[in-house]
Amino acid sequence: MLAFEIQIDGKQEILAGESDWSLLSLHLTCNKASPDAPAESARVDYIDLSAGGLSEPDASGACYHFRWPRKNLKVGSVVTITIIETECADPPIKRYRSDREVQESPFTDQEVREMRWESYLELKKEFENVQS
Repeated sequence: MLAFEIQIDGKQEILAGESDWSLLSLHLTCNKASPDAPAESARVDYIDLSAGGLSEPDASGACYHFRWPRKNLKVGSVVTITIIETECADPPIKRYRSDREVQESPFTDQEVREMRWESYLELKKEFENVQS
């Protein structure tokens, strides 16, 4: 199978590939903070790399999105991507259907928990001094 071998600062981080792929992609994202953003997470600069893709249709015609963990980067990070053929790649952290009939969450249970925690902290900060 085709795969992306991703190294960050000389360390092997992800071998992204799926045998039934129809699309493999990499995204390098730089987000400039917005001091007035409602969510605290949007008020912080960040740079990250993500890998994902889409499967070919299965026997029932369903396609699946898949993705690997995001990797945080910093100014000066060296990212090396080698396109290889391999028999085995790292399993994606999430694989979910890509259709309207069956709606599946694109997030892992851990990611949902982390987002809920961030929301809790923001709400706690907003309401900590409010009297009912």
